[in-house]
Amino acid sequence: MPAGGQTTDVSVVGTWLVKIGDKVERGDALLEIETDKATLTVESYAKGMVLALLAEEGDETPAGEVIALIGDESDKEEVKARLAGEDILKNREPEKEKKKTFAEAPMSEEEYQPIDKNALKRTMTEAAVSENEADVLKQNALKQDQIKAMPNAKLLAKEHHISLKDVAEATGKNILKRQDVAAFLKNNIQEDILKKETVIPFTNVRRVIARRMLDSVQNIPAFTVTVEIEMAQCIALRELINSAGDNRKVSYNDILFKCVESAIRAYPYVNASYSDEGIILHKDVNIGLAVSVEGGLVVPVVHGVQEKNIAEIAACNRENVGKARERRLSLEEMSGGTITLSNLGMYPVAQFTAVINPPEVCILAVGAIEEKPVFTDGTWRAVPVMKLTGSFDHRIVDGAYAAEFLSELKKTIENPALALV
Repeated sequence: MPAGGQTTDVSVVGTWLVKIGDKVERGDALLEIETDKATLTVESYAKGMVLALLAEEGDETPAGEVIALIGDESDKEEVKARLAGEDILKNREPEKEKKKTFAEAPMSEEEYQPIDKNALKRTMTEAAVSENEADVLKQNALKQDQIKAMPNAKLLAKEHHISLKDVAEATGKNILKRQDVAAFLKNNIQEDILKKETVIPFTNVRRVIARRMLDSVQNIPAFTVTVEIEMAQCIALRELINSAGDNRKVSYNDILFKCVESAIRAYPYVNASYSDEGIILHKDVNIGLAVSVEGGLVVPVVHGVQEKNIAEIAACNRENVGKARERRLSLEEMSGGTITLSNLGMYPVAQFTAVINPPEVCILAVGAIEEKPVFTDGTWRAVPVMKLTGSFDHRIVDGAYAAEFLSELKKTIENPALALV
């Protein structure tokens, strides 16, 4: 099993793509696994025949554990014998703990006592009575002509149309208190919910998302700052590039990536990580883009944005998003991010707050572009604006620093040519 990622050493065996007896080449796909990031395909490290599959689909397996055996056809009998030997050893009792039979260790005369059948019968009867004691208590409660209950218990039962006899049957009590009725009501509501609702098991990806986001909220003292940005120049730049006709199509995300990198040059602490030893300032600006996929969310990363132009960033983002939707992202393509961009601008979402993706210290949430009436030079005009909200780790970034960074980012997005110098 390969390493599952930066945040876990355990992956889940998804689907085996081969079976015992198949011949594989080095690099052939063996199985799919679910890591803490996404579903990945594991390739064969060797050429030969699949001799054994040692992990079943759904097994949680630590990195480094052997999950399959591949070798020559001549190895089949040896592998079969070894696996059979392991099964025998697993099921065999240690010699020291092997139980002695009556023949090996007969009871002494002092230990031997004849069986008293009448005593045995009495013991079995007493056990049966003990097992049915709870049912007897409930039946006795129901035999009462009138169930006794405290006034507040009667009131609660009446409010929810609950029979006191049903509560007595469930609790085995003759005198009911309010908490007895409340407990009965709670249990029945939960049972009704389970009967009516559909429970969908967590995928490994969704389970990890839940754990990481909870860890972020519980352990990172985050705060948010929002700026409103005029998008006229950014829109014009995108239209200019896309109208060039040389297949260099770019999105707003691609332009924003370059603008974010430009602003980070002046405010490097936004491109950092927290550690117990101190603040880690990253040399490379590696920007992750939150991408929604079936069953969860993945964050592919464009590495070294400071060394790429907008067209190169666009090519990386197109490839990453395509792989994300097809569940073909590698661990490297999802690791090493230093700041994340989450864009809901394709929906009618004006503004939102995103949860920081640890160990990063900042995530930027981008809303939709909307036209806003602005009064200038004695006239009203429609201005396209976008709200951008930054979530920051207060252990590293203070409020004033965050505000200054977003001011620089606003200036750059409103004049995107500044990102190119």
